[in-house]
Amino acid sequence: DVYKRQGISFDELLLQWRGHENGFTQGRDRSFHFGSIPHHIVGMISHLGAMLSVADGIALAHKLNKRKKVSLAFTGEGGTSEGEFHEALNLAAVWDLPVIFLVEHNGYGLSTPSKDQFRCENVADKGIGYGIESKIIDGNNVLEVHSTIKEIAKDLRKKPRPFLLECKTFRMRGHEEASGTKYVPQELLDEWATKDPITNFEEYLLADEKLKQELEAYKQDLKSSIDASAKSLLERYTLSPDINKEIAEVYAPYAHVESSPNGSTKEVRFIDAIADGMDLAMEAHPELVLMGQDIAEYGGVFKITDGLTEKYGKDRVRNTPISEAAPLGAALGMSIGGMKTMVEMQFADFVSCG
Repeated sequence: DVYKRQGISFDELLLQWRGHENGFTQGRDRSFHFGSIPHHIVGMISHLGAMLSVADGIALAHKLNKRKKVSLAFTGEGGTSEGEFHEALNLAAVWDLPVIFLVEHNGYGLSTPSKDQFRCENVADKGIGYGIESKIIDGNNVLEVHSTIKEIAKDLRKKPRPFLLECKTFRMRGHEEASGTKYVPQELLDEWATKDPITNFEEYLLADEKLKQELEAYKQDLKSSIDASAKSLLERYTLSPDINKEIAEVYAPYAHVESSPNGSTKEVRFIDAIADGMDLAMEAHPELVLMGQDIAEYGGVFKITDGLTEKYGKDRVRNTPISEAAPLGAALGMSIGGMKTMVEMQFADFVSCG
């Protein structure tokens, strides 16, 4: 029912889990890395700090197109140790991007405790350093999480800006199935077991006697429905990979069309040819945005973007802070949001940092 309310097909979900081509991403990305753009879910990047700058790009696309939408990006407290956490929050702050950065603070980055990740007591304390609002909530309280995010998102739609939300929670199982929880003191597990969000929410609901009577029947109906769907799907769909099709899916469809000059020509410097090409591209594609260090009013260190700010405006020719990973991640997010981007890296070695 949860999936249905989000418009997600259980059949597609099961086929995705099974690795079938009729899943959301043709069965790739395993069970939890997959995304579905029609459902506004972006596929997960394993080193979670890197998800945050992608959310920046999607939020920028929303803002430039006046969609009044908000990006929501998740990471754990371990991901806040990554440089991209800093770059993404700093970029969102400077550009007033409507992003909720949600940090699930569960005490351990795999097995490394928070005290070995950072010295501040709370992740939310970092918000002041970026000039953005932050808040700490009980991440195990279903109703508090839902109402808080709903309230923040409503406010950010009216006045676009980033927000850092720290959810205090705990992971009762291993980071993944193989790691276990031997590194966690038993008394900590016992303490957090009493705060289980599903159990406590169920108890809250069962205070209503009518719901209490209906619960068992509801659970049985749901289980029967899932079992029947799974049985039917597994009988109808078999796995038969086609290597050529799989390889073709890695690349975007492309047909090369060669065009030759049909007018007068002149010899120009290579740098001027790039500048002319960018100007033509900006004119041809109103959705194209340029971003990079010093590219706006200053015109770039090599003056390739000189004059473009005056011609196309600051929304489309954007100075970035001194950073590499965030603009590149934002460019990926912009493409997900239906925009085109060009990111200038001042020198070739700068791109390796991204």
